[in-house]
Amino acid sequence: RNRREDPSFERGCVLLWQWIRDSFLENKSYDTFVRELITASGDVTHNPPVAWYRTYREPHLQMEDTAQVFLGTRLQCAQCHHHLFEKWSQEDYLSMAAFFSQVTRKSSGTSKNASGNNAEDIVVHKRGDAQMVDKKSQRVFKPAALGTPVGPLTPDEDPRRALADWMTDVSNPYFARAIVNRYWKHFLGKGLIEPEDDLRDTNPPTNPELLDALASDFVGHGYDLKHLIRMITQSRTYQLSAEPNGDNADDQQNFAKFYPKRLMAEVLLDSVDLVTKTTTSFKNQGANTRAVALPDNSFNQGNQLLSVFGRPDAASACECERTMEASLSQSLHLLNADELQNKLANENGRAALLAKETRPVKELIREVYLLALAREPSDEEILQSQSYLDTKCEGKEGEEWKKAKRRAWEDLLWAMINSKEFLFNH
Repeated sequence: RNRREDPSFERGCVLLWQWIRDSFLENKSYDTFVRELITASGDVTHNPPVAWYRTYREPHLQMEDTAQVFLGTRLQCAQCHHHLFEKWSQEDYLSMAAFFSQVTRKSSGTSKNASGNNAEDIVVHKRGDAQMVDKKSQRVFKPAALGTPVGPLTPDEDPRRALADWMTDVSNPYFARAIVNRYWKHFLGKGLIEPEDDLRDTNPPTNPELLDALASDFVGHGYDLKHLIRMITQSRTYQLSAEPNGDNADDQQNFAKFYPKRLMAEVLLDSVDLVTKTTTSFKNQGANTRAVALPDNSFNQGNQLLSVFGRPDAASACECERTMEASLSQSLHLLNADELQNKLANENGRAALLAKETRPVKELIREVYLLALAREPSDEEILQSQSYLDTKCEGKEGEEWKKAKRRAWEDLLWAMINSKEFLFNH
């Protein structure tokens, strides 16, 4: 989670995003990545993962994010009560939070933000006994990882390191399963466990053997995320058609067909820019910055498409923040919003360039289909497109003909952008 609470967080957000991006580019092993993040100390300049600790300063909130993001385990309810049908108790909650009880801060000398906190404090381990105290019973809870004792810790030992050791151990039943389930959902539109960050005994996977096999393979290959991506995308399951047949038409959970999924907000905006041959400007970002490369949540309110199509605000660790369901507001935005109309009508945009082309119209139509839909147009689609272009220009001459031709190309691009084939992976 990389949330800019106020302007003073900007530097930390950017540095954390760059560290995450560089970690994936170099294919840093996932266990190393998580360990570096959880045990981060120092300042954001020399150790960017420290920025992860700036928003939530209380041990129990740091623990909740850690458990949900990296273990797929939601412990929030256990803070107040022990659910009759769930495994984790208040004791488990407080024992997990104890791992973060010795995280403290020293001033870096920079000015305080609107919340009265220093956005670039130095994060350090405070020497002492790691523990959490139940406010009601006054019971003291030592660090334990979801019921697993970690052994005695000396006052000089950072308990977060013990937590990282337990999390990244090859025998951990949650760590690998949580991330492979997330990647499975990312590529196939639905997790083997849904929601993808809610792994528990009362929410079993639809295919437990597959989940276990993926997790075992991931661990066996050194927590290699690129290997995991290859495993999933080279599988027959991923390459299945989304077109239903007599055997899989009603399937909703067994991956007998590919489940179409709407493009994420950032990907959609970048795709619209590609098709219209325009760029979107973002405050304090380079001229050619793509939406998928935005470092934090602060850009959502400045771009209507990102907001309407559900780019998460990073207010919580829950994946439910990202909206992937289609809605009426999304349809209306693509139909009528000035943002899209201005891109289509851009003087240097795709439609304007196509209108000036001297190549055969069939060749241009084919080029547009490949660009927008990644496929060749059918003969019927070529005829329909060509007929529409001719009809819009019929009876017009000179400048009027040029304007009509350009508007016709704008209409064709608009129709493609509004098609389900463009809006969905399938």
